[in-house]
Amino acid sequence: MRAMLQRPARIGRLTAPLPSGKVSGRFDRSATIDLDLFFGGISSAAPEAVLAGENRLAVRSVGGSWEIIHFVQAEEVAPGRWELSRLLRGLAGTEDAMALGAAVAAPIVLLDEAVVPLGLSVEERGRSLNWIAEGAGAPAGAAGPFAFAGGIRAQTPLSPVHISGARFDDGIRLSWVRRGRLDADDWAAADIPLDEPEERYRVEILHGMDVRRAVNVPAPAFLYAAADEIADFGELQSLLAVRVRQMGRAVPLGLPAHAVISV
Repeated sequence: MRAMLQRPARIGRLTAPLPSGKVSGRFDRSATIDLDLFFGGISSAAPEAVLAGENRLAVRSVGGSWEIIHFVQAEEVAPGRWELSRLLRGLAGTEDAMALGAAVAAPIVLLDEAVVPLGLSVEERGRSLNWIAEGAGAPAGAAGPFAFAGGIRAQTPLSPVHISGARFDDGIRLSWVRRGRLDADDWAAADIPLDEPEERYRVEILHGMDVRRAVNVPAPAFLYAAADEIADFGELQSLLAVRVRQMGRAVPLGLPAHAVISV
């Protein structure tokens, strides 16, 4: 036995598209989530409680990844139909799903005590395993097996933030800020712990969809030399498109961060 479920999770589906979000971690007062809930209800919560983790849900984006969203206001506009507003979007490193948005009929799951982790081991990460659900101590029979592979997302390095750059005589100096999943909420510390055995980043200089230059660096900074810029583009650029990913052990390339920098 891997997990015991004490009660069913509240699930539903979107009744209107959820547009892509622009900012993660700040209250969005313009967008709403419109959904049908198959059973149960939803309550509003104070903003302070939401910031502390109340009122969480997951919604599947058009790309298949799941966006984690918190919400303050919940209003039942018709029997079983709800409108959620004042959203915190793209949480827990799900900015990639936020950027895609979600379509009508996309599934949603309320993330409360009914949702428990499977407890995957390191050896089980990414492996397709067969799972069976059955009633504990009741002759309800079993459902399954269901093939499921998980654990990769939880060990994918988060995208860096605050990419910036400035031109100097020797080239464009780029910098960014690392994020982490482990003990990363200490505002008093000078830096957060490193999730990976070593710190490494993949930096890509873009021209449209083409990668003009890709380098790996051991720190959250990179000098794009003027000579390399001329070799890549033929002349110095006024705008520079950059993609940065943290590199990991279990998952080689983390989630990407993009920026277009005026230099």
